[in-house]
Amino acid sequence: MLRAEKIPMQEFIGDLRYRQQKVWRGADVFCPRAVNKKAVTYHKWCGNSESGPRGAPFCIPSYLFKDLDKHVLRNISRFRLRAHHLRVESGKWLGGSSICDKCECGEVQDEKHVLFFCKCTEVRELRTRYKDLFEEMFKTLRVFAPPSNADFIPFLACHHTITDSEINAFLNQDSYRLLRFVSDLVSIFDTG
Repeated sequence: MLRAEKIPMQEFIGDLRYRQQKVWRGADVFCPRAVNKKAVTYHKWCGNSESGPRGAPFCIPSYLFKDLDKHVLRNISRFRLRAHHLRVESGKWLGGSSICDKCECGEVQDEKHVLFFCKCTEVRELRTRYKDLFEEMFKTLRVFAPPSNADFIPFLACHHTITDSEINAFLNQDSYRLLRFVSDLVSIFDTG
């Protein structure tokens, strides 16, 4: 016959948290561009820096508490959860290449590419419209531009490096403009 014993709650909670965060510990060691996995991409680029194995057990993303239109909220969620039409994802379920078809750079069309590197006219115009979000990150480009051309350059060149933590910091800005930018960006790539 089984005996009912009191469960030590602190041990139970600690063990449960450890098991819950196993997927994030596994994602910690990979690069999103090296392995094409949604959990790795979310953890490195979109996840709240306070959540995960070293931080709080779980933090609901702040954009979910904002007063946003339904389509904006939907697009942001799709972008963060990799449920979008970028070729890195659609190539898996439609077949075909994951290389960007909007610009001539020959790079994989993933979140990092469309945020910072894609030279498609629509994306460049969108970045220019939201240039206040990018000016700090793109200011190094002005060092190489001639003084007469000190205008905003709406993309990074392929030789520029952006770390996973810089992408994460960019995507976790507490800014309505960033959320609208991401939504508009998703809409551009939804049109095909």
